[in-house]
Amino acid sequence: MRHLTDYRALLVVTIAAVASLALVQEQAPSLRILSPEDGATVQGSNLELKMLVRGVELSPSRSSNSAYVLLRLDDAPPLKAYSDTFTFRDVATGNHVVRAELRRADGSAFQPPLRTQVRFALRAEQD
Repeated sequence: MRHLTDYRALLVVTIAAVASLALVQEQAPSLRILSPEDGATVQGSNLELKMLVRGVELSPSRSSNSAYVLLRLDDAPPLKAYSDTFTFRDVATGNHVVRAELRRADGSAFQPPLRTQVRFALRAEQD
């Protein structure tokens, strides 16, 4: 009888895991910039961007659930990010804007487009 109880517990855990995985996969894709916050002042010459991406896997693979974030700092050429963090290096002091758009692995846009932006000021590090 104990083995039957163990199998039932294993079955319940397996069903719960499959159900939660299905929920993650069915979650609508979304993109949000966590930091810097809009209007923030950042010290130094590098900008570490942190994003929250849901509903897709950030990956260079071309699977149906793969995506990347297309990033643009001011008017610079766009860059692809396959992670929820990205560092812009040697950024000039002054006011800047980072634009981000979540794109499908094949380069196409989601419908409606998933875009966001953040404005920030970069200041030289204080001694």
